[in-house]
Amino acid sequence: MACALGVGSSLVGISHECDHPAAKGLPIVTRSVIDSSLPPAQIDADVNAAVEAGQSLYLTNRPLLRELDPDVVLTQTICDVCAVNSQTARASLPPNAQLINLSATSFAGLWDDLRAVGEATGENAEPLIIELQGRLNAVQQRVAGREKPRVLVVEWTEPPFLGGHWVPEMVELAGGVHVLSRAGEASRRATWDEIRDARPEIVILAPCGYDLEQTLEQGHAIQNELRSLNARVIWATNATALFSRCTPASVRGVEIVAGMLWDDFAEPEDYEAMCLSFPTVEY
Repeated sequence: MACALGVGSSLVGISHECDHPAAKGLPIVTRSVIDSSLPPAQIDADVNAAVEAGQSLYLTNRPLLRELDPDVVLTQTICDVCAVNSQTARASLPPNAQLINLSATSFAGLWDDLRAVGEATGENAEPLIIELQGRLNAVQQRVAGREKPRVLVVEWTEPPFLGGHWVPEMVELAGGVHVLSRAGEASRRATWDEIRDARPEIVILAPCGYDLEQTLEQGHAIQNELRSLNARVIWATNATALFSRCTPASVRGVEIVAGMLWDDFAEPEDYEAMCLSFPTVEY
C-alpha cells in the first residue's frame, strides 16, 4: 500500500512477511514462532495448539522498532493467525508513532484503508482508488451477462479451508460464483466431502502465504483429493501475491481470476498461476 501510494521511499522497517521489491534490505522487526517450512497439516496443528495455550504467534523486536522511530506504523485487525495484530502492535508502539489499523475484508474496505494510509502519510489516495476501481469495472463490463461458472478457492490445503473475506468477491467480480462461502464471510475449515458435494467446476489453489512453486508442491501432495472433485480445471497460484492480502495487488488478482475463468481474457503469466491437468498432474 505504501509503495502504491508513492511513499515506499519513506519505509524504515518491515515485517518478516513483506516481499515488495522496494522493501528489500530494510530492517525486519517481526518474526513468527511457527516454523513455516513444516507441512501445512503440521502448521495448522501448531497454530491451533499455540492459540489454545494463549500464546502469541508473532514476536516484535521492540528495541529495533524504537530505534527506527517511525512516525506511522501499519498493522492489521483481520487475522491473528496471519500477521501481528493490532493489540500486539499497540503494545510495541514507539513514542509519538501513529498506529494505522488495516481492516479491509472487501474492496470497499480497501478503499477506506488506502485513504487512511494516505491521510497518515500526506498522500492523496483518490487517484489510485479511481484507477483501481476503473480496472475492476472494466472486468465486470466484459463478463456481464455470461453464465457464471461454479468456482472454489482453497485457502489452505491440509486441512482444506474455503476462501474467505475478499476472495469470494474477487471471484464474483471476475464473473464466477464462489461455492460454499460468500463475499465478506471469514475463511473456514471444510472437508473434501463437502467440497465434492458443492461440485465446483473450477478450483483455484491459493494457500495463504505460499508462492506458486510451493502451491504446486501442495497440489501434488493432495492430488487424489483434487482428482476426486472432477472439476473442469484446477489452477495453482502465487497466493501470496494475488490472494493473501487485501491490497492494490488484489485488483490484479481479479484480472488473473478472469483469465482463469474465460478464454477471451489473457491467460495468467507462468509466475502467477499454472493449470494442473488431472488425472495426470503436469508441471
